[in-house]
Amino acid sequence: TPSILDPFRFYLHISGTGKRIYYEDAPAEDFDVVLPRLSAATAKYGAEVAAHFEWIGVPVLNRASSIENARNKFRTLRILAQHGLPVPPSFTTGSTRCLDRSVRETGGYPFIMKPFEGTHGNAILLLDTPRSLTSAVGAMCDLYRDYVIQSFITESAGQDIRVIVVGGKFIAAMKRTAQEGEFRANVHRGGTGERIDLPGQYIDTALRATEAMALEVAGVDLLQTGNGPIVLEVNPSPGFEEIEAVTGIKVAEAIIAFAVEYCQTRKSK
Repeated sequence: TPSILDPFRFYLHISGTGKRIYYEDAPAEDFDVVLPRLSAATAKYGAEVAAHFEWIGVPVLNRASSIENARNKFRTLRILAQHGLPVPPSFTTGSTRCLDRSVRETGGYPFIMKPFEGTHGNAILLLDTPRSLTSAVGAMCDLYRDYVIQSFITESAGQDIRVIVVGGKFIAAMKRTAQEGEFRANVHRGGTGERIDLPGQYIDTALRATEAMALEVAGVDLLQTGNGPIVLEVNPSPGFEEIEAVTGIKVAEAIIAFAVEYCQTRKSK
């Protein structure tokens, strides 16, 4: 029987009576599989819970290290590039001293500036002048905030594609379009979704991106360009209500079916 549990109600123990995990007062070590669904608020402690389950031998889909890598947008870009996947020209910095050089190496204005960790299009800036970029970078450095700066892909402005991958298989896809006057296509920002029949190249890119990030469940965000797909980010806890409504595909059922199959295969071995 599946259980939906609050990460903050877990107690994690090291040494003492051994490596133990409790959910409030009850031992919580007898699960067949754990599926972390972590928000921005629960991600940090939730990843520790996931790692503890891994330590005591309970399979976790996705693993803690993979979640942490995918939640860091700059680290994600590095891992994807290491695996030969197309990503937007990007850079990050801790000062404004040599900002002009980085701009020349990355591309022309405008630029997108987004936090290393963030969801729903929050805290993303569109910067179209050297003064605005320098001011924004300076402010983030003063606040000790980590931001990635990317070339704004004009030909894909206001649109992206969300692809759901589960267990190495393509499940569903939708195109998201920003509302008028908005450059972010996130549904939480007023964007609208529509079903899309993806070319094989786009499906293959989404599958490769998920594999590169060592995730079993992922939402891959792609941009359409004349040269093919570009990977924006890989979400380790993708929302699926909107894509289910748009496509009619039961994403949640696909995730549960994969988890059950994974457990059965593991037990047979």
